[in-house]
Amino acid sequence: MKQLKIVEQIIIVLVLAVLIPFITIGIIISNISQQSLRLELAGSTSLMAQFLGDSLENYINYSQSQLNQMASGFNYIPLSMAKLQYFDEIEEKTKLFKSLKIVEKNKLPKPYQVENGKLSLSAPIDKDNHYYLSAQINIDILDLLLGKENLKGRNIYIFDSKNRELIFSNAPKTTALDALSGLNIVQNKKAVLFGYKKNTPKAYYKLETPEWLIIVDTTKKVTKKTITKAKTRINLALLIAALSIIIIISLYTYYLYINIRQLFKGITAISKGNYDKKIHLIKRAFTPHEIVFLAKEFNYMANKINVSYKDLRKKNKELERLNDFRENLISATSHEFRTPLTSIIGYSSRLLRHDIILDETTKTKSLKIIKQQAQRLSRMVDDLLVIPELESYSLKFNIEPINLEASIFQVIDYLSNSETKIQHEIAPDLKQVNADKYRIEQILINLVDNAIKYSFNNEDVRIEAKNENNIPTIRIINKCEKIEDEIKEKLFEKFTRADSDLTRSTRGTGLGLYIVRGLCEAMRIDINFSCNSEFIMELKFNDFIE
Repeated sequence: MKQLKIVEQIIIVLVLAVLIPFITIGIIISNISQQSLRLELAGSTSLMAQFLGDSLENYINYSQSQLNQMASGFNYIPLSMAKLQYFDEIEEKTKLFKSLKIVEKNKLPKPYQVENGKLSLSAPIDKDNHYYLSAQINIDILDLLLGKENLKGRNIYIFDSKNRELIFSNAPKTTALDALSGLNIVQNKKAVLFGYKKNTPKAYYKLETPEWLIIVDTTKKVTKKTITKAKTRINLALLIAALSIIIIISLYTYYLYINIRQLFKGITAISKGNYDKKIHLIKRAFTPHEIVFLAKEFNYMANKINVSYKDLRKKNKELERLNDFRENLISATSHEFRTPLTSIIGYSSRLLRHDIILDETTKTKSLKIIKQQAQRLSRMVDDLLVIPELESYSLKFNIEPINLEASIFQVIDYLSNSETKIQHEIAPDLKQVNADKYRIEQILINLVDNAIKYSFNNEDVRIEAKNENNIPTIRIINKCEKIEDEIKEKLFEKFTRADSDLTRSTRGTGLGLYIVRGLCEAMRIDINFSCNSEFIMELKFNDFIE
């Protein structure tokens, strides 16, 4: 089964747990809102029809009663001119009646006749009903009854008993008869909804006197203003809310994903051995505290691992170095110790034989060889013992004023049995130095013995000792073959030999110059060498006595 990434999982959770419920709730809210607005629109249409029918009926009844009162008092006006003046005053003051006049019964207009928005009314003025007071009232006053704002978007029709349109407001005349579609009058003097057309309800009101029919038709303009506009606002609000949720979650997901990627990179780096890797988070308001804490602890852990790894690597190198030292030491000492021991055992066995008689010269020569080889073993043992103390900086010195000339002669006497002659040139004013006499002699023995071993064609080794620039200086000089540059660079390292391992012709463990350098550094002696036609090893003693 494929494992999803965090971003993919968050998107799925967002869709399933947020967007789908949010959209569902939005649809429900939108439908509920539309239903309520439809009911509100239907109710307002019905109320408008009811109000308009009641108002118009009251208005006509009021006008008729006013006209009846005027007709009953008409006979009490004595003069004809006064009656005409009375009509003019009534029209001007009341603003209710128009075209007031006396009309014979046979010339009266039809009851409740409407012409150009004017309704004709009449009232008898004599007992025999031969004469009537005729007047007109304005029934095209819908804007006054309902207000211009309420009439916007509404089509209002008034029909007579024969379904002839009398008044139509806001709608073209051609649509008047369409408003009657679906009409089934069931009761008078009460507004009733009919037609049941979605979002555009219609209502009628049936007057008794006159027998008029009022229809209020809701147009799409009103629907758009109420339902569609409200639906748009709700959908827009839901869309803005959804986008806000998506943006916030996207920002959160982005910072979470970036920071978790940093954690992944850190873990991957450590798994591949890169312990220096540190996690650098993008710290924002959307960065969880747990991620910050985890990154901090990870960096702390990585730092600990890195320190431990460096220590371990250092110790491994030390172990490798010690292992190499052990192998080289075993290889060198097993060979170098075998040669003098073989000589000592051979000449000792020779001296102990009883089957032959040795002269004194032979015995003396054998004893000298035994002594030389024993001294050689002693030097090698001293070299081996001093190395651990040098490397652990635990070597102790017995510092005292020493005479370099006496030490040089001691070394010459010690190595005098060699076939190579040792020449010396010692200045009489050579200064004394503060050093360990035994270690100075060990340094000189190693250097002179090394010069003897590598002297070209057994030529003489020369020792020069004098004060240079007021500093006691010793030079050990010998003729030698050319030394390779790679050997020069590591001449003072352990187990370094001037001749190769394959062509090795001289004895030695390869530790002499390494020990010399360690002892010189410990006693503040500068050591240098040069190799042109001659190999010159130079010692400068910085701690001297004036």
